[in-house]
Amino acid sequence: MLFIEALTICLFLTPLMRWAGTRLGIVDQPDAYRKFHAGVIPRCGGLAIYISFLVPVFIFLFFIKKESLLSTSNHYQVWVIVIGGGIAMLMGLADDIWNIRVRWKILFQIIAATVAYSGNLRIDNLSNPFGSPIELGFFSYPATLFWFFVCMNAINIFDGLDGLAAGVSLFVTLTLFGVSLAFGNDTGVFISACLSGAILGFLVYNFSPASIFMGDSGSMFIGFGIAALSLVSSYKAETATALLIPVIALFLPFFDLISAALRRWSKFLPLTMPDGKHLHHVMMSKGLSARRTVLYLYIVCIILCGAALVIMFSRGGATAAIVFIIGSVFLIGNHFLKVVDIQELRKRITHDRLRHQWNKKHVAKLIKVTDQVKTSKNLKDAWEYCAVAFKNLELSSASLNIFENTEWHTLQEWKQDASHIFGKQTSCGVSIPWTWTLEYPIQLKSETRLIILKLKGMNDSSEMRSIMPLLNDLAVEISKKNDSLKHS
Repeated sequence: MLFIEALTICLFLTPLMRWAGTRLGIVDQPDAYRKFHAGVIPRCGGLAIYISFLVPVFIFLFFIKKESLLSTSNHYQVWVIVIGGGIAMLMGLADDIWNIRVRWKILFQIIAATVAYSGNLRIDNLSNPFGSPIELGFFSYPATLFWFFVCMNAINIFDGLDGLAAGVSLFVTLTLFGVSLAFGNDTGVFISACLSGAILGFLVYNFSPASIFMGDSGSMFIGFGIAALSLVSSYKAETATALLIPVIALFLPFFDLISAALRRWSKFLPLTMPDGKHLHHVMMSKGLSARRTVLYLYIVCIILCGAALVIMFSRGGATAAIVFIIGSVFLIGNHFLKVVDIQELRKRITHDRLRHQWNKKHVAKLIKVTDQVKTSKNLKDAWEYCAVAFKNLELSSASLNIFENTEWHTLQEWKQDASHIFGKQTSCGVSIPWTWTLEYPIQLKSETRLIILKLKGMNDSSEMRSIMPLLNDLAVEISKKNDSLKHS
């Protein structure tokens, strides 16, 4: 009855929200890059999903109160999900309307997860295949925050095609309904019935061609609901499979979230920067239509949900084999689709390792030289200290030049035989010498004189950028030591 109530309410409420979203301008525009829908589509369907979830809960708790179905002690957890989910939904709705900043999104996601944690929806331990469970203790709170954060953002980032996120979420909630039913978890059955009914009612209007989108309000609420439901439904499960069941059921959104993070990290892009390289985008680039892409991903999700149920009923006997098979299949699939470019990841890891080694070798010595220059008495002594740094940086030459009386004059100069240096390869594979010039104008009374510290070497730009602030300080300190610039 809860499922039917939520389904019926959403079937009638979604068209109303579609009309309101169009009138209020809460709409999504196509961009032919990440959004392939035709025309302007309202994106406030999340409000319809939340209300359709909320009404059956109210009817049951206030008017029916059948203790044989849901004990009074479990009402508190239901209210926690209602309140925490409401916070997540309102935050998403605010983003749909005003496009709020990422920091505010994260803040309200933390608040929603904290509400769940306070309602005893938490991760207290992690499974250990080699012994007893690992008690998290103090780390239970950050682990719970992380779980809710990942679930909410995984559903949000997976909402890229008509009916994709809603359909996958429906399969996941129905799977968790089965898990709750198998373990006799009344609260899990109660929540999953309301949530899956509301999602199905919305999916009728959201499947291709969609007439309304769930928006961030829907993805955040559904993500929160699934995160909470996974903790509730697996409460009586064996510790070894408690969280593994929802992880496998949600593997598609998790894979898309993790691959997006790795892809952006490997390209030195902000993790919050959207792109058109998600799993569904890549599949469409192979020639599939949007609808066919969604249907194929539905099939994969159903198989994953089936695998999760097999793990539950096998009591851990087939867990390792199923996890190995799923991981292998996705690695092979990624090899052909290249959702995550392994070569790009390898380059980024190599780059970070080489840059760390280079900084470790050079930066500390450059800091020491800068301090020595500050305490030196004159330009000659300061330049001798600098020569040590220049040699350590494997430069070929350095000079301090001043533009005065329409001519350039060299105040100090340093050179070394750099033939062995230019024969080396840089971290990017290029062995071409280049010149880097720093210019610092110094104002002396009514005239301006230009001092230039000119460095020539083979260091690549990423390495030199890492020490640019220190070189800036060094150049300033050198200029202060030039007695000829001091006005008497």
